Amino acid sequence: MIKRSLFLLPALLIGTVAAEELPFTVELTTRLSTDVNHKGDPVTGRVIDPDTFRGELVQGHVTQAKAGGKLHGEAILNFTFDTLQHNGAAVPISCSITSITNSKGETDVDEEGRAIRKNNNLLKAAAGAGVGALIGGVTNGGEGAAIGAGVGAAASLIMIEVAATGPRLVLAPGSRIGLSAKSHGGPDLATLPPVSAQAVAAVGPQPSMAAPGASVARTSAPAPAATNGQPQFSAINMDFIPGEKVVFYDDFSDMAQGEPPPHWKLTGTPMELRTDGGIRELYAKDTANLTSPSFAAPKNFTFEVKWTGSGETIWNFNDKDDNAVLTATVRREADGATASLNVATPDGGPLGNGEIKTQANRPVEFALWVQQGRVRAYLDGQRLVDTNQVNLGALDHLSADIARERPNGICSVRLAESAPDFATVISSNGRYVTHGIYFDNDGIRLRPESAPVIKLVAQGLQKNPNLKLEIDMHSDSIGDPKQSEDLSRRRAEALKSVLVTQFNIDAGRLMAAGFGGSKPVASNDTADGRAQNRRVEFVRQ
Repeated sequence: MIKRSLFLLPALLIGTVAAEELPFTVELTTRLSTDVNHKGDPVTGRVIDPDTFRGELVQGHVTQAKAGGKLHGEAILNFTFDTLQHNGAAVPISCSITSITNSKGETDVDEEGRAIRKNNNLLKAAAGAGVGALIGGVTNGGEGAAIGAGVGAAASLIMIEVAATGPRLVLAPGSRIGLSAKSHGGPDLATLPPVSAQAVAAVGPQPSMAAPGASVARTSAPAPAATNGQPQFSAINMDFIPGEKVVFYDDFSDMAQGEPPPHWKLTGTPMELRTDGGIRELYAKDTANLTSPSFAAPKNFTFEVKWTGSGETIWNFNDKDDNAVLTATVRREADGATASLNVATPDGGPLGNGEIKTQANRPVEFALWVQQGRVRAYLDGQRLVDTNQVNLGALDHLSADIARERPNGICSVRLAESAPDFATVISSNGRYVTHGIYFDNDGIRLRPESAPVIKLVAQGLQKNPNLKLEIDMHSDSIGDPKQSEDLSRRRAEALKSVLVTQFNIDAGRLMAAGFGGSKPVASNDTADGRAQNRRVEFVRQ
């Protein structure tokens, strides 16, 4: 079968000239994982060599992310690198994989030590299965992929496949991928001029070029790594801003297997700690009851909980006599396609309700914002309830009925005093601290729910053209200090780049600095303290 197909090649290749291929080494700037990635998610890498393109970006997207089976199945990630950002222009390319090294420097294994099988396959042409796709399929993406690459641009885009036996496959930022790259319908890469001095300045220092022993990494240049693959924040219709002064927080990182949650009183069905699939959660198969300790709650507060499963949870916000002053019910239907909420007061009745569409394999985030008698409630950043003139009694503690009807899990709970106004704080104190800017795990891609805080800062900069800020990124002490510092610096650069490219803020008004866990504001020995240390500070210059 293979030989008969190969006999067709001379006729197919008449009049075509294969583009010249160049060896590339790129360092991932986004996390790749079968746990979190989905079809269409962006993939980016920074060129380490050749020197002609050093520091520039290659971009693509995930075409498939498949978790492994329970016994012998493979976890599979398919993705492409189809664009090279060269001297400010997008150059279409096609890349095949030649080598892979994880962020620890280990060859042909993922972050958790699973052996990786790598492969190349041709994607189908836009109008159907093209000749190159056919050849790639016949030869299982090996020799046929290389031959089919010369058939034409329509059929020569190569899909990279990496697989590992086991439940998942994970590659962290910093992993290096060897590629064989060529033009995809444009000029040969070998004919392109070297990266310009302006482009080098725009990229800024790279992790591999950083001065050894530097305690703080800083750059005043925009970071192109964030100009692509980031959400368009100006178009995101979210307004929830999490509070800053943490009153109560738990992500169950202080909980041991087989033990009850240390920061809650538990009654009813026993709950268990689950850590499978990259999610850490307190899980209940049937109805369980949780009660938090008493705390000094402010009048104006925000509440956030990330939860999984398809059951129903009732959250009660109680006074010191254990009477509910506010109740919120959140649930997901059995098919995982929709989630809903209902908010009510015991005396005043329902305040509102709503429903959103969800993806069954992803957690749902419920948030509540109580401010000057106004109550807003959100699911995954969508405001579903907004009512005012609500008089609530003094809040003393939380209680919850978990897993009503169907199993449920809780990933994290956070209650905090409402955030102060950016313009007022930066004017009076010269420093605005926020916990409302989020990134993908181990990556520099900002999450959409960061939009409200980013827009708030951008508006403050736009209204005050003389304001200059340093963006300081901080983390907790978990993990390698150098890697933490490097990641926090790149995240600060990514945030800066969004402000520059999406909100037209002059790059000269912004500095970016990453401190990792070197400047804690609370103890790293508790989940609460670690949560406070993971923050972004905007400092007036």
